[in-house]
Amino acid sequence: MALLAWRHGSRPPLAVAFAAAALLLGFQAAAQATHLQVAPTSITIRTGQVAEGLTLRNTGTAPLHAQLRVFRWHQDGGEDSLEATTDIALSPPMVEIAPGGRQLVRVVRTAPPPVDVETGYRIIVDEIPVARDGDGQEPSPQAGLRFVMRYSIPLFLAPPQPDAPMPSLHAHVVGDGRERFIEIRNDGQGHAQVADLAFVGADGRRTVVAPGLSGYVLPGRNRRWKLPERLDSPLDGAFKARINGESVERTLAMDAEAR
Repeated sequence: MALLAWRHGSRPPLAVAFAAAALLLGFQAAAQATHLQVAPTSITIRTGQVAEGLTLRNTGTAPLHAQLRVFRWHQDGGEDSLEATTDIALSPPMVEIAPGGRQLVRVVRTAPPPVDVETGYRIIVDEIPVARDGDGQEPSPQAGLRFVMRYSIPLFLAPPQPDAPMPSLHAHVVGDGRERFIEIRNDGQGHAQVADLAFVGADGRRTVVAPGLSGYVLPGRNRRWKLPERLDSPLDGAFKARINGESVERTLAMDAEAR
C-alpha cells in the first residue's frame, strides 16, 4: 500500500510515482496523522470470484468523507502508470463515515478474468477535506489549500489456475560509471512485491539498495533501482530481496551479462 498527500486545489497526476509517494509520506506523517484507515492493503480477485471487499474506518471524532476510484496499472520503461478502466466497479464510490464508524466498499469485477497472466489495478482512496461552520457541526467544501491523504491499494485479477500465479524473476545490472542500476524482470504469471532489496558481497557485507517496500514488478514487466555509488565494480556477491511478504529473503537469479 502507498499513501500519498498533495495540496487540495491542485490537480493530482495520473501517473503515480510510488517511490516518491513513500518519500513524501515520510515528511508528511510527522506533521499530520490521518483518521482514515483502509484494509486490506492488497486485494486479489480469483477465478470464480466476482467481488471482494475493502473496509474504510474513521478513527477520528468528526465525520469523514472519501472518494474511491480504480485504474488499470501498467509499467512502461520501468515506471508505473495508471489509466482509466471499466474492468472494475466500486460500490459505493463516495462515502461519508461517522466518527468511529466503518464502511464496506464492494470491489466488483465487471470484465472477464484474464486468460493466463494476472492483471494489475490500483484503487485510489482520497480523503476529501471539509470545512466546518462556526458551531463546528455542518461540513462544507474546503476553500484554499489543505493537505489531504491518499491511499493506493494494489488490486490483482488472477488467471484461471488452481494455484496462485507466481513471479519468475531475473536481474541484471545496467549502466556504467557512477550511474548503475539493478533491473529486475518478471517473466512469471503473477506480480512480485519486492522488499528489502540489498546486495550481499562475497565477504558478507550487506549494502542496502532499497529499504522496506521497494516496489512491485508486474508480470512481463521490469523495474530498476539505482545502485549506491559505493558498490565496487565488478560486483562480487548476490542481490537479495524478500518477495511477496516471504519471511526468508531470496537470492535473485542474475542474467549472464551481470555475472
